[in-house]
Amino acid sequence: MQPGRIISRVYEPFSGGKLYDQALLVIWLLVIALPLGIMTPFRYLFILYFLSFFLFDTRNVMTGVVKAWWLWPFQIIALLSMFWSPYASEALRGSLLMILSTVVVVVVASRFTPTQIVRCMLIACTVILLFILTRNATIEQGAGFGSKNYAAQFMLNGFIVAAAAALNPKEFTHFRWFGLAMMAPFVYLVVAAQSTTALLMLIASAGLVFGMRVFFLDSRKIQHLSSLLVVLGLMTAMIIIYAVLIFVDQHLIDSFLGAFGKDATFTGRTAMWEEAGNQIGMRPYLGVGLEGFWQDDVGSAQTLNINDHKPLGTKLTFHNVHLEVMVHLGIIGYAAFVLSMAAVIWMALKRLFTRADMPVIAFCAIIAVSLMSSMVESSLWSGFNFQAFLFFACGAVYARGDRRRHVGNMVVREQDFAAAVRA
Repeated sequence: MQPGRIISRVYEPFSGGKLYDQALLVIWLLVIALPLGIMTPFRYLFILYFLSFFLFDTRNVMTGVVKAWWLWPFQIIALLSMFWSPYASEALRGSLLMILSTVVVVVVASRFTPTQIVRCMLIACTVILLFILTRNATIEQGAGFGSKNYAAQFMLNGFIVAAAAALNPKEFTHFRWFGLAMMAPFVYLVVAAQSTTALLMLIASAGLVFGMRVFFLDSRKIQHLSSLLVVLGLMTAMIIIYAVLIFVDQHLIDSFLGAFGKDATFTGRTAMWEEAGNQIGMRPYLGVGLEGFWQDDVGSAQTLNINDHKPLGTKLTFHNVHLEVMVHLGIIGYAAFVLSMAAVIWMALKRLFTRADMPVIAFCAIIAVSLMSSMVESSLWSGFNFQAFLFFACGAVYARGDRRRHVGNMVVREQDFAAAVRA
């Protein structure tokens, strides 16, 4: 032992963003969620804010970019699609927005802890709930979001994070009570939306959150392998049942939806899916290119508008993210998209089975809900979309692993060295 020699390095756990950082994250979530035109300028200001961390927190953010490498192949293919899209400028703009939205995901995952993200999500969803309650239109009429399914999706996410906060033994006591108090209003609005899709996903998410809490935090006798089989079995069963209801037996669809007073044609979605199949068959490998279908002069797109009683020129979606990606970017783009989705699932499940806590349970429920809704909505591939942000942030934040900050070194001082020699 010599004087001045380092004998130990001292670290502290990663503490995440400061209070003002978390406040800004809440505002960002509201900027990409609320259907208000005034939010657009704030969106670009926030993009500059997040990009600034490439200068002020370069090492941390660049590590996040590398750790989340699986996000970038899809973005690169989307950018390259401007070379075969008939609308090159629109494709370039759309791909740049998607890249920027992915950058924001990586920065948020680098700057915040999973617990902080869950807290910010709960506060943001509470504000959205108040926004819905103050609209002239009810949530069944869309409450300003244009679609009751879209509005109900926010309330569904709110229920998940509220339940996670209420059940989290490591959360602040007052915030746990807040989460418990907010569960009922979120459930009420999901039910009030009269959305079969949202109602089914509410039941599924409640089962996942409470079930995973019991298996991974409360039970000490159940082996991890048994837990894995049970949880994966539940998730797989829900996804398969939901897919069957949508795609397989028409009589089953009629009977099931009839019980809820719904139209088995999914308000025109089946016609959209049929047209998506036609487009994929014509350009299976690269697709039509980004922004290459929903345009004014694309006859088949305008036919769908007419059939859906929408004004000509309206940009719809295929109400299925898998079909949406394959139409625009083909099998090659879809393979990259599946890679990003698979990585998100892997990162979350890896954390769940190694160091389970309530934030990862909440994220797993959000992932399951996102996968189910991906069969009837195209949200997951949209830039600056609330659901897409949550889904990919789930994977990016756990791709970083457990983090710690080096705060200093323990060294041997001269007086300590002299005292040791005398002893």
